[in-house]
Amino acid sequence: MSKKTRILLVDDSQTILNLLGLVLRQLGYEVTTARDGLEALEKASRQPLDLIITDLNMPRMDGLAFIAKWRAGEAGRRTPIIMLSTEAQPHDRKAALDQGADLYMVKPVSTSDLAKALESLLS
Repeated sequence: MSKKTRILLVDDSQTILNLLGLVLRQLGYEVTTARDGLEALEKASRQPLDLIITDLNMPRMDGLAFIAKWRAGEAGRRTPIIMLSTEAQPHDRKAALDQGADLYMVKPVSTSDLAKALESLLS
């Protein structure tokens, strides 16, 4: 029996966590959720992760600060990260990639585009 790929989904919207979590589970992934960067750091430090999907704008700790803190640690250097945000401005994309995101996607994202991105980053 192969172990399921673990994804941490970080977003302050419960609706997004529910919808995206459902899609990811239907694609066969094991999903853990967090409501902001602080909760994400706590959960990420407790279990091995294969990939992180994080929102940009969140209370307490936003996506950029979360990525910076996660990338500074040993485990964080090798975890692929997708920034998934409603912000479509080039400076937001650049900031996320500069901070260490592997990919920047704009909400709403299609299931097929997300599946392709996950496959690409996890292979």
